[in-house]
Formats: sequence, structure tokens, C-alpha cells
Amino acid sequence: MKVTRLLAIAVAMFFVAAVASADIITPGFTFAVASAGGDHTVGTHYHSNTGGAFGNPAGKAEIGSYATEEVRGLSEYDLTGLTAGPAFVTFNVFNAGGLFAGVNDFPFTGTIDIFAYQGNNLEDISDYQAASAGFVGSFGTQGLIVGNVLSFDISTIFGMATSDGWTSLGIRLQDATDPVAFGGAWTFDTFRLTSTNDTTPSPEPATLLLLGPGLLGVARLRRRRG
Repeated sequence: MKVTRLLAIAVAMFFVAAVASADIITPGFTFAVASAGGDHTVGTHYHSNTGGAFGNPAGKAEIGSYATEEVRGLSEYDLTGLTAGPAFVTFNVFNAGGLFAGVNDFPFTGTIDIFAYQGNNLEDISDYQAASAGFVGSFGTQGLIVGNVLSFDISTIFGMATSDGWTSLGIRLQDATDPVAFGGAWTFDTFRLTSTNDTTPSPEPATLLLLGPGLLGVARLRRRRG
């Protein structure tokens, strides 16, 4: 019983410490752009922007398909006054589906790729096909739930951008395959650059295994003293 309590306390302290250590470098400026007419190589219109395209909320990165359109999520970061250092692009799962109820408001199972590009702190439709400045990474959608937090290390790209005098760093999320018609979507929000990896869930099982023996040692020591 004492060991169980100690383990629970240690895990709780781990979560508190992880949250407390999270440091936001700068928030993201987020929007979504879609293609049209079955041509997925060029963006033509917004699905989420500050103008409220189609009545959708601003600040949402939708990835997947809408009918025959491909939708990509984008987020740009103002680099003014920033210098090289540890940096992660971090964002939350907003919806297991897209932004259009009854059309693409359901998720797809697949892989999402993340690319960096040189931004300008503006919503540009052309950011849909902006030249990649580097591949950040990818992640599978299976098992994602609303509220999950994902972080990806972009320290190298961030350092390059700041040293080269970029005013803005862009991040683009897109379906790793050519989306099929009515193939579903995912939506993410609360994009920010952080100095820590804030991916959830945590701690991982390995962390718990490392905590376990130490806690057992504390419990045995207390029994001897008693």
C-alpha cells in the first residue's frame, strides 16, 4: 500500500515538473489551405484563416481531404529577436476529423508529414506548395485522441533560420499519401514553439520502471527505521 502511494506521488510530481518546465518560445500563426479540382499540387483557397473562410474558426490546421480536395495545415513563427537553441514545434489534437460536418468530419488512419519552409508571418495560399527547407518528421494518426499534445524537434532548422536572418519560420503538415476522395481529415491547433518536448502521454513505461526500484528502496528503508 505504501509503495503504491509513493509511486502515485512520484508520477504526479513527474507530471507537475514536466508542465512547469515547458517553455513557450513563441506562438504560431496557424491556418489551412486546400487544393481544388483534383489537382493536389497547388493550393487555391483557405479552409481556416483570420477571415473565417466558410464560417470555420481561425487558427486551425486541417490535414486530409474534403471531397476531391487535399487540405494542408500551416503555422508560421515570428523569429524577431530569437536566437538558436533547443526548439520543438508543439501542437494539440483539436478534432478527430475535419472542419466540415457531414463531409469530412471523420478521421483517417495514415501518416502525416511535417515540413519546414521560409515564411513571412502572413497567411498565403501559396504556402500550400512552398519549397521545403527541411523535413521535420512524421507521425501516425492511429491512436490519436482529442487533447493529445505532439512535439517534434526542429532545433537544427530553427538554428539555420535564425542564423540566416529569416523573419519567419513556416511549418506545414500534410497527408503523406495522395488523399483519396472523401478520405477524412484531422485538425490540430494551439501551435507553438517550445524549448521542451511536451508530447503526451507521459511518463513512458520505461520511466515508471526506473522509478519503481527506487521507491521500493525507500519503502524498505522506512520499514527498517520503524
